Amino acid sequence: MVNNIGQNEVEKSAPSALRRLQMLRNIGPKMAADLLSLGIETPEQMFHADPEALFEELKSRCGGKLDRCVLYAFRGAKHGIPWPKCMDPFTPPGNRA
Repeated sequence: MVNNIGQNEVEKSAPSALRRLQMLRNIGPKMAADLLSLGIETPEQMFHADPEALFEELKSRCGGKLDRCVLYAFRGAKHGIPWPKCMDPFTPPGNRA
């Protein structure tokens, strides 16, 4: 039997945060858990985050190897566009000449 007494607020809110993060484009259960582990708890935080910095931190935690499609998914989540449109070279929407 699991006892929630003494459980911190982050652990209690994790299921709710995971569901909210999955509302972002390109983000499923695994990516939502990765974002949560990186300190991103809400879609609003993702909208202000640096996808490249998040990717580099996660890559570092994975021993230096991580597929770039994770970066593309993070970019798409931030900008609300499908990940294939976020491949290199990438120019965020609104910054195109």
